[in-house]
Formats: sequence, C-alpha cells, structure tokens
Amino acid sequence: MKPYPIILLVVLIGSFLSCVKENSKNELSGVEQRALSKNKKSETVQETEIDKAYQNAISEDNDSLKKKILLDLSFRYLKLKDSIMFLRVNKQARYLAISLKDSVGTAETYWDLAQFYHTHNREDSAYFYYDKAQKIYRDLEDDPNSGSLLLNMAIIQKNIRDYTGSEVTTTNAIRLLKPIDKFKLLYQAYNNLGIVSNELEEYDKAIFYYEKGIIYIQKSRANRYLPSIWNNLGLVYHNQGNYKKAIEYFRKALSFNEDIEESDPKLYAMLIDNEANAKLHLGDTVGVYSQFIKALKLREDIDVKAGISISQLHLADYFLQREDTVNAIHYAIAAKKVAANSQNTRDLLASLDFLSLVVKDSALAYTRRYVTINDSLQKRERAVRNKFARIRFETNEYISETERLNKQMIRISIISLTVFLIFVLLYIIKDQRSKNKLISQKQKAGQEIYNLVLSQQKIIEEEREREKQRISRELHDGILGSLFGLRISLDSLNDDDDKESKQKRADYIREIQKIAEEIRLIAHQLNKDSQIDVDFTLLLEQFLSKQPEGINIQLKIPHPINWESIEDNIKINSYRIIQEAIANTIRHSQATMVEVFINKLKNRLIIEIRDNGKGFDPEHSSVGIGLKNMKNRSRTMKGKLSIKSDKEGTLIKLVVKL
Repeated sequence: MKPYPIILLVVLIGSFLSCVKENSKNELSGVEQRALSKNKKSETVQETEIDKAYQNAISEDNDSLKKKILLDLSFRYLKLKDSIMFLRVNKQARYLAISLKDSVGTAETYWDLAQFYHTHNREDSAYFYYDKAQKIYRDLEDDPNSGSLLLNMAIIQKNIRDYTGSEVTTTNAIRLLKPIDKFKLLYQAYNNLGIVSNELEEYDKAIFYYEKGIIYIQKSRANRYLPSIWNNLGLVYHNQGNYKKAIEYFRKALSFNEDIEESDPKLYAMLIDNEANAKLHLGDTVGVYSQFIKALKLREDIDVKAGISISQLHLADYFLQREDTVNAIHYAIAAKKVAANSQNTRDLLASLDFLSLVVKDSALAYTRRYVTINDSLQKRERAVRNKFARIRFETNEYISETERLNKQMIRISIISLTVFLIFVLLYIIKDQRSKNKLISQKQKAGQEIYNLVLSQQKIIEEEREREKQRISRELHDGILGSLFGLRISLDSLNDDDDKESKQKRADYIREIQKIAEEIRLIAHQLNKDSQIDVDFTLLLEQFLSKQPEGINIQLKIPHPINWESIEDNIKINSYRIIQEAIANTIRHSQATMVEVFINKLKNRLIIEIRDNGKGFDPEHSSVGIGLKNMKNRSRTMKGKLSIKSDKEGTLIKLVVKL
C-alpha cells in the first residue's frame, strides 16, 4: 500500500520550494524563471524532511508527478549547497523529463545545472548548460526565458573578459526582451553593456547605456536599483578623470536611502569606499582615511572578499600618497593575500603591480610573479573563450543542419511555388512595363501640350502687347492731339470780351484738360501693364487655387523670377514635382497648411514644399510611383531632390542648376 499522506506532503513541499527557487535562479538575470506557487514556509523545510521527500519520490509511479517533485527537490539541494544530492537528483529529473519529451522540464534541469556551475566558478560549464537551456526555449519561442538565459550567458562572458562576445549576446537578449516590455531585465542588460563599455574604456558609450538602464528602472518602478547604477556611473566618471562628477553620483546614491547602511551594507561600503577614492584622487584627504577604514570594517563583517581586497588596495594608495611606505606595503600585502585566497586575480594582479613599484628590493620578484599570473590568466580566459566559441559554432551548426533538413523536406514545394511565382512575376513585369510605357507617353504628351500652351500663351500675350501699344499711341497721338487743337481754338475765342463768354470758355478748357489728364493716365497705365512679363507664377497660382478647401496653400516668391530665361524642360518638370507633392500631401499627410517657396539664387532654382502633416519615414516607406517619378524628373533636370519628414511635417526640397 502506497504512503499517500507522505506523497501529498512531498507535493506540498514541491510547491513550497518554488518561491526559493525563483529567487536563487535570478542571481544573474532576475527573471521569474517558472510559474510556480510561492510560500514562505519553504524557508523552514529541514534537510531531513527533504531527504525523506526524496525517498518517497523515488517510489512514485506517476512519472509526471515524480519529475515535478525531483525538479523542485534538486533546486532545494542546490540552495542547501548539497552538491552530491543536487547532481544526483538533477540528473534523475533530467532523464525523466527527456523520456517524457518534456522540453520545459529538460530546460529547467539545464538551467539549474548551469546555476550550480556558476556558483562554483566553473563558468565554461555554466555557459554550456545555459546555452542548452536557451536553445530549448528559443525553439519553443519562449522569448522571456530565452532572453533571460542570453543575458546570463552575456554576464558570464563579461566575467571572463570576453567583452565583444558579451556585447553581442546582450544585444541579442535585448532584441528579444524589448518587444515584451521586460523592463527589469532590460535594465540589467543595459547595465551589463555599461560595464563592458567601461572595461573597454569606451566611457561615453558606458554612460549612454547606464542612462538607458535608469530609464528602464523607472519604467519597472524598481527604484531600489538606482543607487547601484549611480555607483556604476560614478566609476565611469572616475575612470574618465572627472572625479567631481564621480563624487556627485556616489553621494547621490548614498542619499537615496537613509537606512542604506543597515539595509544594504555591501552597497554602502562600496559607495563610501569609491567616494573616498575619488576624493583622494582630487587631493582632498579630509575624512578619507576614516571612510576607507569604515568600508573595510563593513566588508570584513559581512565577509565580502572582493571588497576587502579593494579597500586594502585603496588604503595602500592612501598611505603611499602620504609617503608612509610601511603602511602602504602592509595593506598591499594584505590585499594580495586576500585576493590569492579568494582566487580574485584582478586584485591579486593589482597588488603585485603596486608592490613591484613600491618595494624596490623585491620589485623583480613581484614583477615576475605578476607576469606569470597574468599570462596564466590570459591563457585560461583564452581557453574558455575558445570553448564558448565552439559552443556557439555547434549551435550554428545545429541550426544549419536543421535548416538543411527542413529545406530538403519542402524542396519540391518550394520549386513548385517558385515556378508559379516566376509566371506571376513575368506577368507583373509585362503589365508594369505597359503601364510605365503608357505613363511615359502621357508624360511626354503632357510636356508637349504644356510647351504648346506656353507658346500659344506667348503669341497671345505678344498680340495683346501690340494691341495695348496701338491703343496707347492712338490715345496719345490722336485724341490728345485733337483735344489740344480744340483747347487752342477755344483760347482764340478769348477775343470776345463779354464776361460770360470768357467764363464759359475757361470752364470748357478746364474740362478738356481734365479729359486729357485722364486719357494720359490711361495711356500710361496701359503702357505699364504691357511691361509685366507673362511668367510661370500665374500657372502655379491657378493650380494652387483649385485645391480643395480645408487646407491652406501659400505660394511664396520673395524675389521676381524671369521665367522666360528658364528652360521649358525645367519648368514643366518643376511644375509636375510640385503637383505630385501637393497631391501626396492632400492624400496622405492630414496637413492643414502647405507652403510652396520658390527662389532663384545666382544660377540655382530652389523649390521647397513644406507641410505640417503627420510625416512618414522616407527610408522605410514603400516607394510609390509618384515619389519615383519625382526623383526621375529631378534626375532629368540634373537636379537634387531631398525629402525630410518627421512627426512635425514633411519638407521636399528641389535644387536645380540653371
């Protein structure tokens, strides 16, 4: 008879353990790894109870339930740092998941195994299993988990100084996470890019990435991460030599939370240590020693080995600046010891470099030791990077093989579809050529008609000009002459001395003078009108005035243009470009105002069409026949056509050399 109550307890334990499992697996990326229930009671589950639950799970006949329990128990053993039991239970859960063809369960076992190797500083193995899990989630199109695993892999690459690889992998993670608004993970991704750029001494890029990270912190409302990223920004400015700016960020982080010393002593120690180091580089030694000592004591209390060695190195620098070589050497040797015991090669190399410069008697020995360790480190990192490269190569090879098999399976379908598409394409090409030919013919005919209209208009205007001049001459030479003779005749009548006759004659003469003045004004006005050139402006004004209501179209020509001196080909193509631009604006832009600006500067004709519409993307929008024709017309005139558009509106500019 099965011990059902015990099995039920095991199931409950599995549910309880899920909360702990989420938090630990997020050491690298912080994603909610699995949709498991949460229960605070998991923290009180004793190791003996887990062992008992494991023994009962082994006898469970339901493989699906058994797999779930083993998955949760393996992660609990990982939390308890029981390596032997974790590896055993993880292996059993993995084999069971594979036999059940449970892709998600298999991926979870790989994820747990990668986390185990990461905590044991076996980054090559961790990377390998993160990669295996990521492939599964990628094939399942599970972007959140796939992106999170890519981020974990990128952080490992950064840790072994494969900065280029880390940058590429992080970018791939961002590509998956950005469309699904995983703000917290995006913050961590940009934070990693900032660290990588800082290590590569690309400080401007690092600042840009950190500022992007701050944006995603604010979007995720996880403001508790702000002090950490401010600290990173301070380090970038410190490396740039901008110590004042660095101190600003360190103090900003320190003032974010009044209880930071108690709530996050590790971060607090880091901040006061970094602030003191920046002040030391500025030459401000007030309170620096006490800050260094306080940071060191805090790090010793919470046993942060990497922080301890950094504090000791900073103290060594402090005493060296004060020319106290005894204490400087003391702290450098202490840092070397801590770094060596914790396998912290970065600080070990830094302490050896410091001692080689300060301890003159042993400088050669320290230098040799530095070179040996540095060479060994580079070889080890190169080997790991090569292993990562092989993993990526195998991944690409796997993808290529899969694609090859898929292509082989659907080759006949592709060939059939290709043949069909070729016939369709040929038909479309033939039809398009016919349309293009028709359009070309219409354009040619339109230009010929326009030229004819211009020629006819010129003839009409010439006839009109001659008629005006004839009327002007008739008025001036005929009527005015007759009136002048009449005025003389009337003057001769002044011999009559009676008062009434004289007054009448004077009145007649004044009236005749008024008539003559009016005729003279008419003649001058006709002559003035005849001097106005028949130009291209009238044609444009007529076209623009015929546009629909609801859109305000203004034509601006700041200086008169002698259109007769400009070739008809330029005028017709310019007119068509303006025509097409106005049509596109009315159809697509939702604009309320359009301004057509035409100016002639020296030997260049400049035309600008500007609207306040919604704009479009000239680089990515599909190119219609109208826009294509505008560009073709510009090339025909050997002109330059440019289009700039954004949400504020569109500007089309045509420049033609005359």
